Amino acid sequence: MLSERQLNYLLNEKLNQKFPPFVNLGVLGLNFGMQGMQFTATSTVAENQTLSFPMYIHSIPNNNDNQDIVSMGCNAAMMTGKVITNSFEVLSIQLMAILQAIDYLGCQEKLAPHTLELYTTIRKIFPKFIEDAPKYKELEKIKTFLQTSDPAVPFKN
Repeated sequence: MLSERQLNYLLNEKLNQKFPPFVNLGVLGLNFGMQGMQFTATSTVAENQTLSFPMYIHSIPNNNDNQDIVSMGCNAAMMTGKVITNSFEVLSIQLMAILQAIDYLGCQEKLAPHTLELYTTIRKIFPKFIEDAPKYKELEKIKTFLQTSDPAVPFKN
């Protein structure tokens, strides 16, 4: 939820007072920038909230009512896996918006070396965009990158 709230701040020009609405680099009214991606992030966080509801409330008596607490550990583990996958998706959308914001400010040369490496690496997957176009393929590639990258190893450009 923290990433989604940070994303909301970044995309809401009334809050950040620095970036155009939805970090839209195109013509407002004709392009939506990251608005559609924000819908995805928000609904994904809402799904995570639902999936994070405790499983123990679903316990159903069984075994001739001899056992009233049945392990829901497998179900909880499967839902946790989905929450983790969803979280990578929200983080990917946040990263996409941050890159658009960096381009809006034109501050690439002010980035720390490791951050600049990440910027350069992700921009190869997700080029700066001005005109709206579907971004689901880039989103999936960034999510895979984040899921498989070793944080201890520098990015390969």
